[in-house]
Amino acid sequence: MNNQDNRNLLHPSMLQIQYLLELEKVGKKRGSVAMIANTCGVSHGPVSRFFKECIGKGYLTEKYEFTTEGAHALLTYKRILRDVRTYLKTMNIPEKEIPEKMKQLIENVDYDLLRTMVRNARQTTERTVEGKNEQEQKNSQGEKDSNAYFIEKILEKGKFQVGIAIHQISRNSETRLSMAHQGFEHLACIRNNTRGSWLELTIREIYGRSRIDGTEMSGHLSSLKYEKQGQLYEAVIKNGKLRIPLSACHFFRGRMGNVKGTVHITVACNVGNAHMPESTAVLTFWM
Repeated sequence: MNNQDNRNLLHPSMLQIQYLLELEKVGKKRGSVAMIANTCGVSHGPVSRFFKECIGKGYLTEKYEFTTEGAHALLTYKRILRDVRTYLKTMNIPEKEIPEKMKQLIENVDYDLLRTMVRNARQTTERTVEGKNEQEQKNSQGEKDSNAYFIEKILEKGKFQVGIAIHQISRNSETRLSMAHQGFEHLACIRNNTRGSWLELTIREIYGRSRIDGTEMSGHLSSLKYEKQGQLYEAVIKNGKLRIPLSACHFFRGRMGNVKGTVHITVACNVGNAHMPESTAVLTFWM
């Protein structure tokens, strides 16, 4: 993906991209729209309307043949699908969650931002590989030095987009997404400058339904504490954001060389008229 590709590119839904992929397979033939609609599990109308939009954009001819510009756009969509899937796999996202995560990212995130996320992930992998020998030498100095190594030697100065997930660990060691996961934007950022290094999260409304009477409820995070060297510290919430210092986080390389960070947190939420008790979870972020 590059800026030139993305500048005037249509931003279709995942399903609409699938329409184009199916059109490429079936080609120009009688009843192709109906075939594509049947394959994608939709009625004839949505497919026909989207193809008319593509004709207006210059991607398709009136006979539903790809133009040069349309073929180029389809190639770009394929690359986006490939790169986002690879990105999520490097983040060790469970395979069953990848389709929904892809849908969220591809439909709701600007393509240039997606490109930046993918590029940062690749660059982080390259820097991690280059620093492998030095990192292994420092591992013997303990976890604190390992974190300092990451912040000082690998992490560049500036602001970096990261994905986050918050999991609750059950008694049988199984993990599942915590309710607190709904309480934050799933794209956060790392800020690393002369004033310090921290993970910055953006708070958002939590929506749920009462198990008692089915009433729809909403609420928000009321507090978050992070663990650092065995002690809990409360994060300050200001203007809908909170910060966790990177010195409280634990860093490691994933199976494909990507860098991930984790920190143990304790959160409390207000949902509806109820104040949810504090629960312990693991916040994971990745680049």
